Amino acid sequence: MSIARNAVDMKIFHFGAIRPHPSGKGTVGAYALHLQCPWRLVAKNMVVTGTLDRFVKPAEGGEIDDDDPRTGNLQLIKIASLLKGYDEATNSFVNATEQLVVISVNADNYGGADLLLSGDYRLQIFPDGSLEESWRLVELQGRHVVIEGGHVRIDE
Repeated sequence: MSIARNAVDMKIFHFGAIRPHPSGKGTVGAYALHLQCPWRLVAKNMVVTGTLDRFVKPAEGGEIDDDDPRTGNLQLIKIASLLKGYDEATNSFVNATEQLVVISVNADNYGGADLLLSGDYRLQIFPDGSLEESWRLVELQGRHVVIEGGHVRIDE
């Protein structure tokens, strides 16, 4: 996991070496997961963060601030703590550690996925709808593997 960012209400995790976006605007990894369904990042026997932390205050007495891409909610605080780096130009967290490298991926029959990551972490994705797009895996300038309504579609 090299980059974590938001695009409105979608969470995007990039994987692989960070490089300039082909458009010349921003940065990308070799692959990106665009998550529009529930997800969670777990370690050992605890949830580190997940979808619902986006709606939790970043600190006691604080307020949720959707305009603050760094510390506006608990999810951002937890991701910052895990990845350790931040790119002001792209409003993205960048992985400044050697952790969170994908070791293996398992999928279920309903469009869910479980990514085993180094450092004893897992990124778990679990679609909760029957029709709409839940998530997609994007290859840089390549195919999109789309999970929609529990079915897989390949977009070229």
